[in-house]
Amino acid sequence: MSDTVEPTDERARRDAYSAPPGVRIERLPVERLDAIEPLWRALLEHLVDLDSVVPIRPPDESWPKRKANYTEYLEEPDSLLLVAVRAEAIVGYVMVHGQEWDEVWHTSPRFAEIETLSVAEGERGKGIGSALLDAAEAELERLGIDDIVIGVDSVNEAARLLYERRGFTVGYHLMHGRLSDRGKPRSNERPRPAGEATKVEP
Repeated sequence: MSDTVEPTDERARRDAYSAPPGVRIERLPVERLDAIEPLWRALLEHLVDLDSVVPIRPPDESWPKRKANYTEYLEEPDSLLLVAVRAEAIVGYVMVHGQEWDEVWHTSPRFAEIETLSVAEGERGKGIGSALLDAAEAELERLGIDDIVIGVDSVNEAARLLYERRGFTVGYHLMHGRLSDRGKPRSNERPRPAGEATKVEP
């Protein structure tokens, strides 16, 4: 594994160590991206189960593109990939992409986008997602980044509530339409991706 995330002041110290008992938060090096593929697949399965408004791509198509994106992000400053580890298995991760100021909204000189937060199905509701966000926010604070954005699928109510509890508010709605479907009832008929174990060996 890579380095454990270290707090830099009292607030960050409190945040970084808020993980549930038996869970530690660490950085994942770019060479080990494939270790989180099952968690990406688990997130896609979750969105299919929730009947996402926009049909979800099969994981075999999705992961290579997502992995390439993560690789590119991690070459940029202020980006980080943190994993939650329990009993030497990765049970969650957060990918944060540092970006330059936005040309429309008045943000700090650099802002961060939470690209992905995924927790293994059997570990949800145990504080792991919050611990990952705590550690990521502590690191962003250390880097001097104040503005954070995240996109949330409209059917993912649990995720929306989590972010709202942390002080996030809706600032922008991204809407989806398909010209060929105008006037037809919406459906999401793509079968759910084949399930895979989400216990990931480090």
